[in-house]
Amino acid sequence: MASSNATFDYQGDGFAVRDEIVQTHRMAWQAIGAAGSQLTAAERVEIARQARATRAKRGDPAWLRDGLPDAEGRISDEAVDAARTIAADAHKINAEWAAKKIEALGEAAYVELGSIVVTVTAIDAFNEALGREHEPLPTPVEGEPTGEVLEEAAQAGAYVRMMDPFAGPNVARALSLVPSANQLFVANVMSMYSSPGGGFYDMEWNGPLNRPQAELLAARVSAVNECFY
Repeated sequence: MASSNATFDYQGDGFAVRDEIVQTHRMAWQAIGAAGSQLTAAERVEIARQARATRAKRGDPAWLRDGLPDAEGRISDEAVDAARTIAADAHKINAEWAAKKIEALGEAAYVELGSIVVTVTAIDAFNEALGREHEPLPTPVEGEPTGEVLEEAAQAGAYVRMMDPFAGPNVARALSLVPSANQLFVANVMSMYSSPGGGFYDMEWNGPLNRPQAELLAARVSAVNECFY
């Protein structure tokens, strides 16, 4: 895989993006290109590829999305469907759908897949907002999955087990069954959902947008994307 210094060269493209965001995006790409808890690097990159391709056609009905890439056996059909659904058809996700995917993939693999899809989606959307091309996906590197899961995770009202008890917001523990998957997601939330005048956990921001304005935008984006969270 190319050096992280060759990726996300926002400054070289003429964009004044905060260094915190640049470094987080580079680390995310490195993580996606390496083996995770349950998935190999090749599987992780293929999940990212399926999610990106499907999201690009999200405005079309599923039956009109021609030209989506064939996974060629790199991941299962169930994993392909999960990546595509999370990326482009969030309105289809409910407890029954999630239970079927978890049974097919395994709970930890489902969590890991979800973290990859939402990370690629957020970073791609950021680049689109800048009018910039999507960053090429990383090349998989050799390595074996770690098998890491949070042993003390418990049912706490979600589709998957989570850290419980937890003092922060649910969004910060949604994928905590697999700590590395949760970190991949949360690191981007912390860097991108913040302001020079305040961070994610600060209720008051003194920046280009104040916190209520940012929350209003987030609520509108969530509604447009049919987010059920």
